[in-house]
Amino acid sequence: MTLIAENQEVKIYRHKTVGGWINVYQFRNGELVFGSKKVSVLNRFEKTQVYKRICMAINYNN
Repeated sequence: MTLIAENQEVKIYRHKTVGGWINVYQFRNGELVFGSKKVSVLNRFEKTQVYKRICMAINYNN
């Protein structure tokens, strides 16, 4: 996962996964939002262990 942008309100990470890219938006209040150009990529990704590890890692670093 690579940090691609950051400002006072949000950090944006990009993660390469099967079928495309997932963007992870980490807001200052701790909220995480995941996005992708293809809904099918996002749906498949949310069922993986990588998704769970990313959530835990980002929340642990806060």
